[in-house]
Amino acid sequence: MARIEDLINDISDTKLRQAIASEVAKLKAKKKFGLVFEQHLPEVVQLPGLAVKPGAHVAKRRDKAAGLFLVKAAVNGTNVSIVPDRGGAETVAAKDDLIVVKRFGEPMYPALIPVDRVTREEGRPYHTLINADNFHALQVLLYCYEAQVDVIYIDPPYNTGARDWKYNNNYVDKTDQYRHSKWLSMMKKRLELARRLLKPNGIMVIAIDDYEAHHLRCLIEDTFDRNAFLGCVVVRSKPSGNQTEKGLSVSHEYALFVGSKATVEMAVLQRSEKQRARFDEEDDIGPFWWENLRRAGSNSRRKDRPRLYYPIWVTKDGMLKIPQMEWHEHKKSWMVLDKLPESAIEVFPVRDDGSERNWSWSHTKVASSLGDVKAERSGLEFAIFRKRRMRRPGVMPQTIWYDKRFSASEQGTNLLRNILGAGEKFSYPKSLYTVAECIRCASENQDALIVDFFGGSGTTLHATALLNAEDGGRRTCILVTNNEVGEKTAKELIARGIEPGTTEWEREGIAESVAWPRVRYCLEGKRADGSSLPGEYLDGRLLSDGFEENAQYLKLDFLDPADVKRGETYTAILPILWLMAGASGDLGLSKGSGSYHFPKDCPFCVLIREDHFKDFAAKLVERPDVTHVFLVTDSVEAFHEMVSQVGKGKRCIQLYKSYLDNFKINLEPKNAD
Repeated sequence: MARIEDLINDISDTKLRQAIASEVAKLKAKKKFGLVFEQHLPEVVQLPGLAVKPGAHVAKRRDKAAGLFLVKAAVNGTNVSIVPDRGGAETVAAKDDLIVVKRFGEPMYPALIPVDRVTREEGRPYHTLINADNFHALQVLLYCYEAQVDVIYIDPPYNTGARDWKYNNNYVDKTDQYRHSKWLSMMKKRLELARRLLKPNGIMVIAIDDYEAHHLRCLIEDTFDRNAFLGCVVVRSKPSGNQTEKGLSVSHEYALFVGSKATVEMAVLQRSEKQRARFDEEDDIGPFWWENLRRAGSNSRRKDRPRLYYPIWVTKDGMLKIPQMEWHEHKKSWMVLDKLPESAIEVFPVRDDGSERNWSWSHTKVASSLGDVKAERSGLEFAIFRKRRMRRPGVMPQTIWYDKRFSASEQGTNLLRNILGAGEKFSYPKSLYTVAECIRCASENQDALIVDFFGGSGTTLHATALLNAEDGGRRTCILVTNNEVGEKTAKELIARGIEPGTTEWEREGIAESVAWPRVRYCLEGKRADGSSLPGEYLDGRLLSDGFEENAQYLKLDFLDPADVKRGETYTAILPILWLMAGASGDLGLSKGSGSYHFPKDCPFCVLIREDHFKDFAAKLVERPDVTHVFLVTDSVEAFHEMVSQVGKGKRCIQLYKSYLDNFKINLEPKNAD
């Protein structure tokens, strides 16, 4: 095409040159350049909760290769007549053998159903696990968090050909000649939605390996911006290596950092001037500031983490020493084996008010990092400080991560086994510390909102809780994972007559058997049977300590518009409103049959009948904690009039009286070809 444009410029006849240039421009607008791949048939999602009735598209539960069918008519209470979408004779099938499906572009009406929750610290926002197909979950999240997400971390299927992912409910393996283009088609739809979730300075981190890394780089430019790619980190995730047929032992994978618009314009990941000013000292490694080694914030009490309560000796010449110690399990304390040197002072993490806290580093880390700690006298007492380094002085982190903490075997597979106390329920979980480091590098906002829509075993939420424990942050994580059942387990269930959508089947899915148990167990520090989690984190923190964090488990379901009643619909969308208001407070459900709704301890309210606005406004004055106000009205004028009376400092959102119109998803984008 570039050669054609050069030839056009050589045409001496101005009118002819302009006419041909105009036609070529039209051709360029239609022709795709750069990454070209097969645009596959629309993805479909199974909806076992919807009734099989005339007008619905269905698939056969046991024969996925049969394609899709349209239900023509009900034959009796148990059978319906169906006709193949791609043409063919009308036949009769049992309803129980069919499952309702929706294709990309067909309107769907989502509902979030509360399943379970963990509350360990009142007042903290909730992390959220959503059991859902991630494409539709992303569309729901756009209602709640468009342009509000600090970090997106995803670990999509690597498409190795090992039947590790499905397209249109069928496994994609190495024999599929369209394997790469199916993967790209799947990823592009999701990246386009994810891009809209990011803040102007937000960062997306994508884990990938050699099978699709080069394709993904092109897709990033095609979806985001030609300059959106910020860098690639090589992670030594398997020190022992994986043997390949070509004679190499592969021990690495990648973390690709992608920026949204403002991040691209900044060219690098930078700190603010205020942040940089804190690092007022510098050594051979780089800038730092002295931070009290005594932990502050959550989990800072001695009883929270007793192993981090130990003495540090300060000698008369100001040197620090960690004595030889032995852990006394019954007393939950360290027994000092050495004798305190003459004139030395023993320092514990005790506040001025006498309350016993804990150190932020384990005794082994302090002992191995004496050059990064110091003691300062304050009156007759000593305080211990550690160097807090500027991890990102205006540039990306180093591009090779070699530390043993990034080993997926030790800090992924083995850690997950310690948590679940079971065999291999999930293949290849990421190292907890790889994900934590990716999040930390992408954003230093301690209140960051983090999204992972390929949630898998739940590592990202676990890593978020770990980061909060380290620095006292209040980051929140939204995790989306499907409830796919592994191929081997699926065959065993079918052989026993158990079908998809049944309780027995769903119980074996990833969300139910891996992700949510991991979230619950790691926060509570114990399993469902009450047994404490064995092992400890790398900083000495016990897994059994858990985290002072909250988590809500939701399941994405879909409403049948023909069967929806107003009150039922309100109950179904209430969790969506709760998410929009920051996932804070006790998610209580309501039928929505009154004039307005003020959920207890939640920072949002809903005006259901606009003719009761006066009473609603009076009630709102009594709730200064409310940040989000939802006003149900079909009139834009009435909405703005009510907003003018609500007062400043509150976000007002209009909801239509037909609740279905508020949250319709799965539609073709307006700019689709």
